[in-house]
Amino acid sequence: MNDPTDPSLRALFRAAADHGSREATTLPVAQVVERGRRARRRRVALATVTAGFVAVLGVATAASLAPGPAGPALPATSPSVPEPGPSPSVRPGPLPQETEEATPPAAGSATTDGRRTRPPTTSGRTTTPSVPPPTTPPATATTMATTTPPQG
Repeated sequence: MNDPTDPSLRALFRAAADHGSREATTLPVAQVVERGRRARRRRVALATVTAGFVAVLGVATAASLAPGPAGPALPATSPSVPEPGPSPSVRPGPLPQETEEATPPAAGSATTDGRRTRPPTTSGRTTTPSVPPPTTPPATATTMATTTPPQG
């Protein structure tokens, strides 16, 4: 049945080819040009949408990676000074107070220059002292580069 020498199958293929050749016509030039313009508009629109999408993703990524809300800009210092505020690891306690200068020391108590020292007591005190802890100015680092002129 599928023998290539079969005249009936060959005749059917030739008849179909002849019919297709008779019915086929070329499209008018205006229609071909319009199809090309339509395809180009689609490509440009797709490229524009893609570029916009990439730009929005870039801005969103930059915004998510940016640090939190910025406060007022501080002047640059060298080395950088930590921001004021309580340290989470070290909390300052009350300062020791010196008391009673001329009282003789009890047996076994430590003295400093004839003054007896005791830890502060809070009995009878209704408010905490409002003495701020001493602050030290920030240390500055200076670096000097020395060069020797080449000899020779």
